[in-house]
Amino acid sequence: MKTFLFRLLVVCFLMALLPGAAFVGGGESPASPERVEAGKVLDFRAETPHPALDGWTETYSFPGAAFIRLHFKGFHLADGDKLTVSSPDGAQAWEYTGKGANQNGDFWSFAINGEQVTLSLAAPSGKSYGFRVVEVGYGTLPLEVSLPAPAIVVGSDGREDIACHLDDPVIVNAQKPVARLLFTVRRTQYLCTGELIRGANPNTLITNAHCIDNQTVTSTLEARFNYQYTTCGGDILEATTSFAGGTWLKTNAERYSRKKPTTTGLDYTLLTLQGSPETIFGELIPTTAAYPVGTPMNFIQHPAGLPKQIGYWEDAEHTVRCKIDTLNMTYGSSYPNSQTGYGCDSEGGSSGSAITRASDGKVIALHHYGGVTSTLNSGTMMSFICANAGSLLICDGN
Repeated sequence: MKTFLFRLLVVCFLMALLPGAAFVGGGESPASPERVEAGKVLDFRAETPHPALDGWTETYSFPGAAFIRLHFKGFHLADGDKLTVSSPDGAQAWEYTGKGANQNGDFWSFAINGEQVTLSLAAPSGKSYGFRVVEVGYGTLPLEVSLPAPAIVVGSDGREDIACHLDDPVIVNAQKPVARLLFTVRRTQYLCTGELIRGANPNTLITNAHCIDNQTVTSTLEARFNYQYTTCGGDILEATTSFAGGTWLKTNAERYSRKKPTTTGLDYTLLTLQGSPETIFGELIPTTAAYPVGTPMNFIQHPAGLPKQIGYWEDAEHTVRCKIDTLNMTYGSSYPNSQTGYGCDSEGGSSGSAITRASDGKVIALHHYGGVTSTLNSGTMMSFICANAGSLLICDGN
């Protein structure tokens, strides 16, 4: 027993020496990365005849699924042929041609809400190989219904639908580039938030490294834009548009290591999206400019993968404005002195949200941790990310 207690004391002492280690006490919570699990990946086998038959249609059922994604391999359609992946009533539908979204025959379809999915192949050429389905992303978290999730609410919850603040032109422009991210890591589906940001590559998106950190995960990504309610407190959704992940550019890992100081602890990833989402939704401008404690801020997010919300107020009574509370801190496993803290509320799925300056909508931090203290969440200060990303980001100095 004495040996066990001694070892325990040694472990506690060593933990206290780790960079970024946070002492948990006095009602404080440990820093928590805020991606959220949305479903599992299950083995599933289906395929067309080879060559594919024109008019081939099948509906597959996955009882209890909140949403469905299918993993295609060997996808190869001739010019003029197409596959439609839809809900049985056709209300949700996505079309795929050629060698699929990644143009290599291997891709994940975009999410279809519900427990059934219909595949409809139009192959008038008679020359298409067709495809195989090898896995299903079985959603366990409804994407349009609010369910309990790991919320990091400090005080009372001040978040609102983004539509509640679209009378502010700064917020109008800052919210457009924000997307809900749905992606696969090994055998699990996850949700985070990301946004288009000004970079050297067209259609650059930024999110957290603890969400996406390599090309394999990037290739599974569905970034859904304009996913929000039409009115404040309403229940009608805007028309959405989804884009597939393109090229993974750079990652700086979540957890700081003295052995790899330049590649760890800032918790960000840069990647591109396919297509041209920037021409529709614009981009955010990152800034290296210094800002003081007390700076008003906006925290636009997709908590738990739900329709877009904004942290504008810190409290449910809407009396305390979201603002920067701390600067140059070391929270959780972060790079030393790289963190800013704020009392704005968040939830699992809020990871990767931009913290924007209320005065002009420029990005001043990237949210990644909930509950760094009993009253604060935190993000990596943008000045650190800009310095580390180099030419990949085009950062403003004002």
